[in-house]
Amino acid sequence: MTGYILEKDVRNLRQEYSQNGVVVIRNAVSPYWIEILRDAIETQLKKNKRYFDNRNMRMQTGSFNDFCHNSEIGRIVADLVNSKTSRLVFDQMFVKEVGTKTRTGWHTDQPYWPIIGPVITTWIALDCVDERNGALEFITGSHRWGKKYHPFLTDQLGAFVEYIKPDDLQYDEMPDFEAERDKHEIKSWSLQPGDMLAFDGFIVHSAKGNETSTRRRRGYAVRFATDGATYDPTQGVAKWLEDENLKSGDAFESTKFPLIFSR
Repeated sequence: MTGYILEKDVRNLRQEYSQNGVVVIRNAVSPYWIEILRDAIETQLKKNKRYFDNRNMRMQTGSFNDFCHNSEIGRIVADLVNSKTSRLVFDQMFVKEVGTKTRTGWHTDQPYWPIIGPVITTWIALDCVDERNGALEFITGSHRWGKKYHPFLTDQLGAFVEYIKPDDLQYDEMPDFEAERDKHEIKSWSLQPGDMLAFDGFIVHSAKGNETSTRRRRGYAVRFATDGATYDPTQGVAKWLEDENLKSGDAFESTKFPLIFSR
């Protein structure tokens, strides 16, 4: 039991994804999986981990692992970019509780990870999401700029603290995108539970704060590598994603990053 998305429906989004770096896929995840993931998130929250440390839950037996392997999420990703395969990188959950007004800073994801080549994040809404309770915003087309913006540490609420590896010349200086909003095409969507955003590892994005007093915003993200992705530990700062069984330039394939879908 997954969603209602047929291959032809996803194929119709390929041009939009290539051009913009992000698409929304409505009703991608079925009510069955939505309830499974909601329960799993509530259990995870009881561990009282730091906001951004609720990741790689799929490494343990249980609901997150079941969803990653047994839903059709990997197939949807492969269909979207016409890839023969999709490999699981890691999963992560994002819960913005009521009154969490801090905006998650503008950033790109892939400079954090030891991966060269195509990576797609799927971000699944488990609650209704809109501009008042934490909708994600994207600068369309920014994945094609050829920029590798500097990864940075954040505080508990997602605000900028400091750059990681500030002297590493492979990274580009991050502009103040919030101050120059009018210079860019910024896109956002209201989402219903089961709707899913799919976006490129290099697209510039952010998330609004939750200004409501009654509506949580639970989201579950799963990251996938597709055809052509290679391993490079010098590209990235997430040591916990490195794999001693791979060397720089190897295809992004190992038991740590399992094959989820193959044609």
